[in-house]
This record gives sequence, structure tokens and C-alpha cells, in this order.
Amino acid sequence: MSAERLIALEAALTELGALYAAAKTFTSLQPRADAELLPRLIALGSSLRSRLRNAQLTQDDIDAVARDIVVLRSTWRGELDHVHASATYQQARTALAHDRQDELARLIPRIFAGLALVRPAPALFFPVSPAAGRRRPGSSPFLSPVECADHIVELLSGGLAPEEDRAEWWDDELPSLGCADGMAASDTPIALRLAAADVRVAVFAAAGEPGFRVFTPRLRAPLSVVLAAAATDEWWEAYDDSYRSFRDALQHALAVRGHAAVIVDA
Repeated sequence: MSAERLIALEAALTELGALYAAAKTFTSLQPRADAELLPRLIALGSSLRSRLRNAQLTQDDIDAVARDIVVLRSTWRGELDHVHASATYQQARTALAHDRQDELARLIPRIFAGLALVRPAPALFFPVSPAAGRRRPGSSPFLSPVECADHIVELLSGGLAPEEDRAEWWDDELPSLGCADGMAASDTPIALRLAAADVRVAVFAAAGEPGFRVFTPRLRAPLSVVLAAAATDEWWEAYDDSYRSFRDALQHALAVRGHAAVIVDA
């Protein structure tokens, strides 16, 4: 038995695990993924580990496991392709492209497992990062208060769009915005607040997961700026001055640009 074959077999099992995780994403596949694919995956891994420990793994064993993996991989890739081609999924893509929130409210739970429509929708807080992004060595990791104010004004006028770095095809084709129902749940002390119930935005939550999701190509809605009174994240220790000085300077820069920022306790 060659080390290369074993390495390839381990990689194939890892890929099969990724297919299981993908299948669990979808409402139509989750029950079968748990009842059919997961037990097969566990059994294959356990058998391989047991035979390796006892030095009983033959070339025939490797070939048999490889055949099982090929069959399972083909089957579950086909299942994912079926979801992708389904009428429900394609209807959701069309609804998203036209930002038809009422249709998305009906379709999204039929596609993504565990996502449920939240009614009445709470006030939503969308985090705004003060990170400078790409920067020269030795420069600050933070935007200046003025730069951050300009960034916020751009978001207020242009709307919020999902992040472009999306790994899976469903994240790319049905992107969503992540948000929270308060400042305490946000990973930044700067946020844009939306009264979701007032603007007919469909809000979804996943059981056992913090935060909410809004499916939209770009959220264009009345948003207000909220700043936490204090920042507890250790990341702010890298700032040259205190968070409070940044907060106050940002609030002033926004006011100059015609936007009020409310300071709240997290």
C-alpha cells in the first residue's frame, strides 16, 4: 500500500465531509444528509482508522473505500446540482435580483435549512469596520475619524451590499447581509441602525445562531448612525489615542457632513 494512495484517500474523505456540510445547508437535503451520508462517512473513517491501527489495511481495502467514496461523492454532488437547478432556488435568485422581499420571505426558508422568518422584525444593527484595509507597513490599522465619516456617508447614500468574498456558489448567488439586534452583539462599536419593520425587509434567523440575515443585492433604506459609548474589543488597544477620542471626532465629522450619530451604551 502506498503513502500516496492513503493521502489521496484522506483528501477524498475530507472532500466528502465538505459535501456533507454543504448538504446540511439546504432544507431539502438536511434530513437525508444526517440520516444517510453522515453514517456512511463515519463508518468509512472508523473502518480505515481501525484497520490502520491493526495493520490490516490491504490494497483491496483501499480500492473498496475509494469506490465507496466515488459513489457517495457523485451522488451528493448530484443532489446539490439538483437543488441548484430547482424551481424554488431559481425563483429565489430572480426575486433577489429584483429585491422582491415578500417573495424572499417565502422562498428562503424553503432553501436554507434552519432559517426562519422573524416577525415582527427587530431593529437591526449593521456593523461598520473602522479598519483601514490594505495599508503600508508601519501605518495605522485604523481609518482616521474623517476617513471613517466619509466611508459611512458613502454607505448611507449608496446602501449596504453583501461582502464580495463568498466561497460557495449559494453564497455568491444568494448573498446576504449579517446584522445583530443590538450593539452588544456587534464586533465593532460603529453600526448603522435600521428599523426593519418600517421598511418591509425580510429578516431571517437561524436556530441556535446569533445575529440575523437579510437577503438583498443592496440594502437601500433609511439608516441611522450609532456609536457605542465604549469599546471593549482589544483591537482598539492598537489605536494611537483612546476610543472615546476617536468616537467624539467621528461624531463631529459626521455632523459636519449633515449626519447625526447617536452614542449608546452597548
